[in-house]
Amino acid sequence: MSENWEMPDMVRIPAATFTMGDTWKDGLPDEQPTYEVQIESFQLGKHAVTNRQYIMFLNDIGANTDDRDHLLVSMRENRSPYSITADSNGFSCLVEYENFPVTYVSWFGAVLFCEWLSRKSGKNFRLPTEEQWQYAAMGPNCLKWGLGNEFDHKSYICTSETPEQVDAGSPSDFGLYNMTGNVFEWCANEYTFRYGSDKADNVLQNSRSIRGGAFLFSDSQNFRNSARFSCFESSCLNCIGFRIASD
Repeated sequence: MSENWEMPDMVRIPAATFTMGDTWKDGLPDEQPTYEVQIESFQLGKHAVTNRQYIMFLNDIGANTDDRDHLLVSMRENRSPYSITADSNGFSCLVEYENFPVTYVSWFGAVLFCEWLSRKSGKNFRLPTEEQWQYAAMGPNCLKWGLGNEFDHKSYICTSETPEQVDAGSPSDFGLYNMTGNVFEWCANEYTFRYGSDKADNVLQNSRSIRGGAFLFSDSQNFRNSARFSCFESSCLNCIGFRIASD
């Protein structure tokens, strides 16, 4: 393995108690019932993981599958210009898209990146839980959207044809970029149809929660901090990326 790796910028999220779910009461059934959560202080990526960072990982491990043959990131021909490609020289992307969020990445690909970065750094990186993600997105004032309680399309990366660079737009109260908009982000949790039950019929098998909305949506409801979506763990879509967390 090479020593070519990069530590993502991290933001400390302070400990807090908050109400998880749709406290505004204009969401969907999977955002209910609300419940109180105690969050211990943790670190969260200031930005989504970039193409550049993910390419370092792929070139270091020299593979695009994990040890169970799960595809990490899709690189079929004729993908969007901002996506990763591969040839005899390894993995790469166009220079102008190095600072774009990595997309077409599966949940397995996000998890393996966290494990790799943990080995490289000697720290413990992982995907955030849904609870951590929602609190970080809401900020200390428990906002409805990442930047406020009113939704202005001009403030977020949405209704465009492609994502934008991970540092585009304005930071949240916690200093995080694009918790609302740009790309959905994988969370650690299995997706459940409602909160508060671990029964088998409440879990969508082989699926994980994704949060944050994405550039190809326009309805403000999709960008609420409590809004939940699901995706199969093996899916590689142009609207899903991830950011990392650490204790």
